[in-house]
Amino acid sequence: MNRSLLSVNSVNLSTRNDYVYHYLHDKGIDVRSVTNTTAVKFSVQACNDAHIALSANKGLDTTDTYEIVIGGWTDSQSVIRDCKQCQHKDEVHHQSHPLDCNQAHQFWISWTNNYIRVGLGNIIGEQQFMAWNDTDPHPVNYIAIATGFGASGAWSFNINKYSTGKFWVAATDITTEGEWLWLPSHTAMSGGYTDWVPNEPNNQYGYQHCMVVDAATEMKWRDDNCEENRNFICERDVEDINVIG
Repeated sequence: MNRSLLSVNSVNLSTRNDYVYHYLHDKGIDVRSVTNTTAVKFSVQACNDAHIALSANKGLDTTDTYEIVIGGWTDSQSVIRDCKQCQHKDEVHHQSHPLDCNQAHQFWISWTNNYIRVGLGNIIGEQQFMAWNDTDPHPVNYIAIATGFGASGAWSFNINKYSTGKFWVAATDITTEGEWLWLPSHTAMSGGYTDWVPNEPNNQYGYQHCMVVDAATEMKWRDDNCEENRNFICERDVEDINVIG
């Protein structure tokens, strides 16, 4: 293995109007070498048809490949496919254009627990607009990108193991929606101290059942998708710690 790949987690590159996939591996990003990588964040400037392939094998996109199309059909529709040009597994018809000829827009894609998810912005798990549950999943070892159908693209990619600034807190309402419990004691939160971000918890998209604290909101509480990779906080009993001074 080329050890120089291990230190690279971001890259900028361009794609032509040819619908030919270009692998991030060739630019120094090796998904296999970044432990626990299950998501990617990127920005793309293109008029339409930004294509992303998540593949088990390099150079083979007709099988074991998730193809995500953002802004296809003259920047009006996005889809998830289970291989290049295969059947749509999820699709969305956009009311506003997701791409822009003159400005880069940010997106994220995650692949955890058999789910392929796609969203807007640079916070993985938020502003999701597509998802598909693959009952026969394959590994994601390579990421490739392409543009075509009248468009070229300018891309910037970033791969992180965890979402900077977000930390899991031991609270959930996964058993009963809206009834938050502290774990592992299963103590009800109702009537006690809370520090939620305004308008949280909101159970966005119907699957946010675990609590995080977020540096972007002054470490206040938010609900989040339990399946996402976040930072964590370790708890220790006071008697296990030697205090000096």
